[in-house]
Amino acid sequence: MLAGERGDDNVAAAIIFSAILLIAWTILQVAVVLLGRGVALEAARDGVHSARLPPVNTAAAASAAAGYVTRATGSWLNHVAAHAKTDGRNVSVTVTGEAVSLVPFAQFPISQTSSGPIEELRP
Repeated sequence: MLAGERGDDNVAAAIIFSAILLIAWTILQVAVVLLGRGVALEAARDGVHSARLPPVNTAAAASAAAGYVTRATGSWLNHVAAHAKTDGRNVSVTVTGEAVSLVPFAQFPISQTSSGPIEELRP
């Protein structure tokens, strides 16, 4: 060991372990955001599925979408809102929310939309 190198291994280990923890933290945050996006999209699809049969009820579609998020995630998504609209031929449901943040003071908004045609029942 040279005279000026005392303690260099400890400093290097601290820097390397800090970088590894930062990478692991980032991977976890990305996983939480992707989970939130997937759940929001599936909730929007569930809302569309519930509103495709006549008579179209957009309030029931939004309620079904919000209910799906509550059942599927618990607390992975915060401030969830579901909005449904129809133009007479198609129904569209948008689910918005905010993914849980592992980073202080950071926000990760999520918005997913699904749409589909209204079924026409013909004899």
